[in-house]
Amino acid sequence: MRCLKRLIIFFMLIDNWVMQALKKIFPTKFKIKGQCKKCGQCCAEILLKMSPTQINNNFFRNLCIRWLSWLYDFYLLRVDFDKGYLAFSCKHRGGDGCCQNYAWRPPICRNYPLLDYFDEPGFIPGCGFWADKTLKTL
Repeated sequence: MRCLKRLIIFFMLIDNWVMQALKKIFPTKFKIKGQCKKCGQCCAEILLKMSPTQINNNFFRNLCIRWLSWLYDFYLLRVDFDKGYLAFSCKHRGGDGCCQNYAWRPPICRNYPLLDYFDEPGFIPGCGFWADKTLKTL
């Protein structure tokens, strides 16, 4: 099973690499500045956004929870129906806040903080990152 998990994550990492390359060709409106302070707050509560249809569908919501728990070793903290989030934490977060599975961490961890094409980036309070606007908007 561990080999299967690693194979799936390997293909997800290839997909992630392609997406990062495309972001260099088609840059976002913001550029991330700063650096990680290795506090582990981004691992303490991992929020995954879902549409209202997805989060209210018991089968789909439970399938997502089981998939992420199995593949990434996340565990569910809560379901926030009002804001449309599944809140997880990770079994690989060490006592010092650092990842104990760094080489095989999932794309959601590799991509923090996320640069989106449509929204301003969000940061955890006290995080060492911030954003500067790079492109003029019309």
